[in-house]
Amino acid sequence: MNIVQVLVNSLITSAELGLIAIGLSMTFSILRFANFAHVESAVLGAYLVYLFNVTLGWNFALSILVSTLILGTVGLALHRFIFRRFANSGDITPMIASLGLAITIRHGIQAIWGPQHVVYDYEVLPGNKIFGAFITDPQIWILITAVSAMVGFHCLLQYTRIGTAMRATAANVDLAQACSIDTQKVILLVWFIGTGFAALGGILIGWDTQVDPYLGFNLVIPIFCVVLIGGVGSVYGAIIGSLIVGFAQNFGLAFNYAPLINLFGLLDLGDRFDLPAAYKPAITYMAVVLILLIRPTGIIRKEVS
Repeated sequence: MNIVQVLVNSLITSAELGLIAIGLSMTFSILRFANFAHVESAVLGAYLVYLFNVTLGWNFALSILVSTLILGTVGLALHRFIFRRFANSGDITPMIASLGLAITIRHGIQAIWGPQHVVYDYEVLPGNKIFGAFITDPQIWILITAVSAMVGFHCLLQYTRIGTAMRATAANVDLAQACSIDTQKVILLVWFIGTGFAALGGILIGWDTQVDPYLGFNLVIPIFCVVLIGGVGSVYGAIIGSLIVGFAQNFGLAFNYAPLINLFGLLDLGDRFDLPAAYKPAITYMAVVLILLIRPTGIIRKEVS
């Protein structure tokens, strides 16, 4: 097992999952419902980049920027025309509505772009060798982009008045309103940033691999597992959870289980036994179970702060 290569792959996976999970945690911390359509927004953002970059021939970086801003605006529209109407309906009704919306987005994407995989138009270069590990130029930019977005959001959250308003609204909406905070504007900003982060995460995944209409279906369980591990509603918990899931997935697949199994005399597997890639979700579930057994509320309990 090339430890450095596994570390690199783990960081890339964590960066991609973390951006999407941050947006999901943001909306949950204030609106208090599980938004299943959030992950499909990531896929829609990835396909918009394909539209601008491949179909229309735009510059790749410009395509990413415009797609992220468009999806942020789509988040505002979803709140305005759908989810705001369920403000006093508890958490079940908006959750079911988001599930229906997720299915609509998924099949809408398939109807427009077809069921096949698509890839972006960018120059493919040989990988860079760093301490024995190979990392491509897109993967380097994925890490830079994800870390920059997370640091920028941290600065917004901790060092600006709007960040203070967001943290106050997440902690107690009624008390925030009593302190003259315009919570409706805060909610709109949360939708814009959260959906934009989802789009950016989906774009980075598409840049690293490829995009297909069922990408969201494959991501929804890992993203919710990240949120559960980190602590539901905690932005910083989502970052920690993404690191745990990213490292668990990659180390779980790279680990040689043969000596461990042979040690107990269960089976004779020879010198090498690796889990197939199809077991990646099982590794994620196991990480969730182990973390929640130790800390049922997740790593961090607080919302947003």
